[in-house]
Amino acid sequence: MLLTRQPSSSCDAHYVSVGYAKRLAEHYGIEVVLVHHVRKAGSDDFLTEVSGTNGIAGAADATLVLKRARGQADGILHVTGRDVDEAEYALSFQPASGAWHLLDGPATDHTVGDTRATILRYVRAHPGAKPKDMAGELPHVDMDTIRRTCARMAEAGQLTRDAGGRYYPDTETRTQGAPEVSGLSGCPVNPPELQERPGQSELELSGLSGSTDAEGTAV
Repeated sequence: MLLTRQPSSSCDAHYVSVGYAKRLAEHYGIEVVLVHHVRKAGSDDFLTEVSGTNGIAGAADATLVLKRARGQADGILHVTGRDVDEAEYALSFQPASGAWHLLDGPATDHTVGDTRATILRYVRAHPGAKPKDMAGELPHVDMDTIRRTCARMAEAGQLTRDAGGRYYPDTETRTQGAPEVSGLSGCPVNPPELQERPGQSELELSGLSGSTDAEGTAV
């Protein structure tokens, strides 16, 4: 006779249930996909949309939630898990084959309007672009609309903007390559004239010797 402990709560019961499938997969070295449904109430965290308790997602190695707006063919697949990078993928449903197909480009390109999607693609290809630079890609959109759209995208976190009105796809790209600046003087820590060049000695680089014939030149 096999005795097992009865789950003390709904969360425990869900965790144990999914755990059976997990042990089966580990025993046979296979992947097991459990198809579940989401609750009707939406949420900013897609994990909380999984119907039931947190025990379901907590026991699984990975959780995938496919969401699409009513009446639309395109959807977004949200992925998270222990051994996978959290990501979002844009998919399109093909009625003829009954299958979902992966769409090119980031998911955000397929969840925003045509104007925003065009701006996103342009800024990714040309980091630091200004609204006037994008006009050629949007010949049917007036300049004021482009400026307003860029500003709203920055407010929504889809773009970042610097003090000069230039737009970047993310903060990392905007700050990449920026010279290190002294917190006291506001000047670059390593001015161009003091940057190391092949054959220079440390004494020359210090800027204190005033001599170009210092001994100990590096080879």
